Amino acid sequence: MKKLIIFSDFDGTFTAKDIGNRIFTHFSNGRNIPLVDDWKKGLITSRECLLKEAELVSVSPTEFYSFLEGFELSPGAIELYALAQKKNVPFIILSDGLDLYIEHILRKYNLPIPSFSNRGYLENGGLRFEFPYDNNGCERCGSCKGERIKEFILKHNIERTQSQILYVGDGLSDICALPESDIIFARGDLLNYCHINGFSAIEYQNFFDILKWLQNAGLTAG
Repeated sequence: MKKLIIFSDFDGTFTAKDIGNRIFTHFSNGRNIPLVDDWKKGLITSRECLLKEAELVSVSPTEFYSFLEGFELSPGAIELYALAQKKNVPFIILSDGLDLYIEHILRKYNLPIPSFSNRGYLENGGLRFEFPYDNNGCERCGSCKGERIKEFILKHNIERTQSQILYVGDGLSDICALPESDIIFARGDLLNYCHINGFSAIEYQNFFDILKWLQNAGLTAG
């Protein structure tokens, strides 16, 4: 049996709502919305969008972390991670958002899940960004999820023909992960993209759907 490896988007996927988008919208009084529209249309890159959004944000650390208390995980997220741990299935979060809130939410739920994302810092009443990863020519993303999958495979000496990559996502920041994945769970903008561009994807509502599918498929053996 091939070794299963699970990669999941964070905002709006592992979490019930898109935390990053709501942070920028809330603390910029909605001035970021035209930037997000331009990014979705492909007029600007993710890095350009994020940097311009950061310029619009006014927030203190107290305001920032207080705002995060209103967010929850997607139903079934904890249960799927627990199954992965039990079955020795690697589970990794990939995000084009910020470690600043991702790590805070994971600590809140006591989930030691490895994550790869852009870096954020609360400074001088606003947000500062860093992009720590080389995207190997991808100009669309801040942190390219396709490149992160390939790096993980290489780092852990995984034989690609003996593994099955399962990816879970919901948005356009996930599209670079699609060619690197064997099983795709999609909803929202990502599902529409898969339909238009010929990627075979399984529609899901929450992580309980994925958990049930994996159990029925018998793919959770370690």
